[in-house]
Amino acid sequence: MPDTNETRADRQLRDGLGDVGRAFFGFPSLTDVQRASIEPIAEGKNVLVCASTAAGKTEAVIAPLTWAIRRPIGNLSRGPRLLVVAPTRALVADLTARLETPFAQLGWACAAQTSDFRGADSFPEVLITTPESLDSMLVRRSVRRATGEIVAHLLANVAGVFVDEAHCFDTTSRGDQLRFLLARIRKLRETALANGWTATAGLQVCAASATVPAPEILAKRLLGAGARAIICPGCRPIDILTKETGWLRLGAQVRPADLVSQLFLGDENSDATKPIETALLTEGTRKALVFVVSRKACDALTVLLRRRLKKHREIWVGAHHGSLSREHRQRAEDTFSRLHDAVLVATNTLEVGVDIGDVDVVALHGAPPDTSGLLQRIGRGGRRTGLTRIVPIMRDAIDAAAMASELVTAVDGVLDYKHRVRRWDVLPQQVISYIRQNREVGRSQDSLIKLARSVWPESDTASLCEMVIRVWREEGKLEEQRGRLHLSGGWSRFAEHAQDEMTVHSNINSSDLALAIQNDRTGEMIGRIKKLGEGGQLVTMAGSTHRIVRRDGGQIDVVSVPDPVDDTDYGPDYGGRRRPVSQSFAEHVRRGCGIDEGLAPVIQTSNGRFWFHFGGEVFEKILMNCDLALERGLCGIAVRVAPDFGRASLAAPRITMNMVREIVTGLGSKLLSGDSLGRFAPEIFHPGADSFLAEHRFDERLMTWIATLEVNSMGYPQKGSSFAGVVAMAEATQDGGEEQ
Repeated sequence: MPDTNETRADRQLRDGLGDVGRAFFGFPSLTDVQRASIEPIAEGKNVLVCASTAAGKTEAVIAPLTWAIRRPIGNLSRGPRLLVVAPTRALVADLTARLETPFAQLGWACAAQTSDFRGADSFPEVLITTPESLDSMLVRRSVRRATGEIVAHLLANVAGVFVDEAHCFDTTSRGDQLRFLLARIRKLRETALANGWTATAGLQVCAASATVPAPEILAKRLLGAGARAIICPGCRPIDILTKETGWLRLGAQVRPADLVSQLFLGDENSDATKPIETALLTEGTRKALVFVVSRKACDALTVLLRRRLKKHREIWVGAHHGSLSREHRQRAEDTFSRLHDAVLVATNTLEVGVDIGDVDVVALHGAPPDTSGLLQRIGRGGRRTGLTRIVPIMRDAIDAAAMASELVTAVDGVLDYKHRVRRWDVLPQQVISYIRQNREVGRSQDSLIKLARSVWPESDTASLCEMVIRVWREEGKLEEQRGRLHLSGGWSRFAEHAQDEMTVHSNINSSDLALAIQNDRTGEMIGRIKKLGEGGQLVTMAGSTHRIVRRDGGQIDVVSVPDPVDDTDYGPDYGGRRRPVSQSFAEHVRRGCGIDEGLAPVIQTSNGRFWFHFGGEVFEKILMNCDLALERGLCGIAVRVAPDFGRASLAAPRITMNMVREIVTGLGSKLLSGDSLGRFAPEIFHPGADSFLAEHRFDERLMTWIATLEVNSMGYPQKGSSFAGVVAMAEATQDGGEEQ
């Protein structure tokens, strides 16, 4: 490569990091995001790095962060210097394998700590973990004398933290949990310095993501008040496979409503495999990653694809979802990465950056929940060629409308707005964890409130914390001894007798998967389910068919058998809940239907009169309780209305701010049930429901939304249009309406 001014500047940046730079950047040219990030992070700044997938964000943060914190600390105590936090165990394993080599060149050990790995026991300099395992380490990794006095902590020397895939921690319960954990590490560092366990108390926190709306806001919320965001825009060109014209290059000239008719339709039980077959017959396309919306769909589509694709050539087809064992998921990732001809069907478990090698095409069976999810999924493809190829396969007209809008929005580089609030459902879990960290000593009420205020600086945080703590004491969950609060009653029993350490450290509200499916011949655990389906002695799991040979309590032993030739559903019940229809998803449906912003048409159909409000599920729940004689239709999209329904029905005094506030309070947790609430939400809704709900300002937002709507009756949309397809779905609903 010629020695240009750019490569000389890149080499100067790299060499400025000494052996750290040479370990992480073994090439003369840096990427744009690396050029922008190295200096501010090396100077000790807290930085959120935002750039497209495969732009080199991890190295852009890890290398200068390592340089910034790599100073001698003496032999005060052993333990990690750098902590890397990732949203999934799979990504933890992937990052560990990826970072071991460069850190080994620096003489630093790199290890993983999750429920699958126990790397912390070796006291590595770099420890990669999840929020749940970090929570556990804070509680369980103190070093104590026989008297109970703490004399050291595993994390006392952590000087730097890197948060990967930061978008996963934005507006979620796990996100606010991580904010609490970072505050607790800062407190631990201060204590460590005061007690002589470490030589410094500083903590530099950086993060990276490809898809963050309002990154400056997230930078300050997650990393600290003085943090900044470095944004390097960029998007690979996107081609989609269409029904009529083959591969189509997406551009600014494409309108969502015009794109809908080009998307493929097909559910798991119809032939959703044909578009994927077509894509894999395209020259240069050998490997496909297929995203689906559920674990059951993952199993079913894997079987269908294996049956269809074997007619063309020898091609491996595998499945990947969260109910499968770690061993199975890892084997699927490795096999897909290794083979030249392969298809991997997955849920969102592969949405974030696990390295599975080159992907020629990404198929989407169902629309993602938002544009961020779309970009994460399609970003897995085209890293080698620089071209993203997508096969959109929609389950119904709503999916098609939403997907068309998301695709156009993705090309424009616009991400959906996220309403950021304090996640009060995290507070009970953190109170339990923070008290357990101090064992017999307990915590003062002031220390609990101080911790909460360090995460939530709002002026009313202290008074709201006092209120809920008072209720927890009255309920016997906390008790005071000599001015200190200790766990009591149900909380004490829960903390001491949790089935595994992750239960008490996790805010993930997961399904109860009590039945283990195990291969009777090899002894390998395939995965876990909630209950068997109605397939008799057969069960389809991990994309393969198995025959049940034995059932003993919570364990089901199976043997593999050839896939049946019929289309009978042999899939198990994995539990879980339907994905809620968010306001942003409903807005994408509106755009895909060609309905102008602010329009909320009323359509007369053969099955009644429907109001297409496109407001999302939360607003719809509130409206259903406003005495407007509404009946369910298409959940979050449209409701069935009376013949005289019109704009006046929504005007005051029919709907007032006080009425909405009372409805919101009355609905309580039901209103937020789909808002990714953590497992400890019931502990906050009793004492603090009003405050929690008020944080979302549903009354103000709903009233503002209603004021901007234009509600007019219009004729049945033109046959064949995208809106006509959505109206037909409403028309097909039964009286009393099943939620779609």
